[in-house]
Amino acid sequence: MRIVVYIIRFLLAFLFIYAGIEKLFLPYDPSVFRTDAAEADAIFFTYYELLQGSGYLYFVGFFQLLCGTLLVFKRTYLFGSIMLVPLMLCLLMSHVFFSRYHVFIIFDTVMFSLNLVLLFYRFKDWQPALFKKQSSWI
Repeated sequence: MRIVVYIIRFLLAFLFIYAGIEKLFLPYDPSVFRTDAAEADAIFFTYYELLQGSGYLYFVGFFQLLCGTLLVFKRTYLFGSIMLVPLMLCLLMSHVFFSRYHVFIIFDTVMFSLNLVLLFYRFKDWQPALFKKQSSWI
């Protein structure tokens, strides 16, 4: 199982480091983006250009790069994996509600599932912090 965890960690790290660098440092070309995802709903391109124009994608790119870097190191990969949960859910839901492009939805679902494997592999480490034993319900 350890080898599977290493493979998942480095796959996710590579993908998110690349995505973060792409958003932060590579110029955005709408025509290339529209060609690469031609089957996506037209409203998705409007949504993406709004995110790009407002600068929000730099924020997303920074956290993609940070989480990807944290996944590389054994000491920090659990923290990076926990940080990826809301980020990946937002990416997945953007494709579910805006692009409706099945390839993106399947890809994001697989990546989210792989991240869940990382989290549940280390469940014993983070479970006591979230589910503390208490004497009463309130």
